Amino acid sequence: MNRIRVGVVLAAVAAMASVAVPAHAADTDATFDIASGGLAISAPASANLGSVGSGAAGLTGQLGQVRVTDTRGLLTATWTGTVGSTAFTTGTATDPEKVTKANIAYNSGTGTARGTDVGAFTPGTAADLAADATSGIWAGTGNNQVDWNPTLTLTLRPDQVAGTYSGTVTHSVN
Repeated sequence: MNRIRVGVVLAAVAAMASVAVPAHAADTDATFDIASGGLAISAPASANLGSVGSGAAGLTGQLGQVRVTDTRGLLTATWTGTVGSTAFTTGTATDPEKVTKANIAYNSGTGTARGTDVGAFTPGTAADLAADATSGIWAGTGNNQVDWNPTLTLTLRPDQVAGTYSGTVTHSVN
């Protein structure tokens, strides 16, 4: 009787083994792509920095939201924002009608990333914009989007002429 049981068990094991191992198999190597995007920056088309009375030593105002959007999908996602400016002028831009780039200071303030972004924003400050300056730096992973609202401080001359001054502030990113 033991022989019959052993024979039945062996037959069952053999039958199961033949079912578990296919006679023929084929593998498929599958792939997919994640397409990279780009790196872009946006800033307000115009900003009113406010007003002061004649004889004021300076003026401070915010430009509005600057945004960097990085959809490159990089393992090491870093970028550096840069800011530059023209002189602010009124009238015919004589010395008393001009605020030179050396008299324009920049402070990015705190940058705000989306809640799911992985990384950190380092704010940029510049005592003057006589030369282009760093507006902010991001170091992280993957896609990211960071917003900040920079402040300009214009140092005015004692003989600064009254008028509406205009200039162009340029933000770029790489």
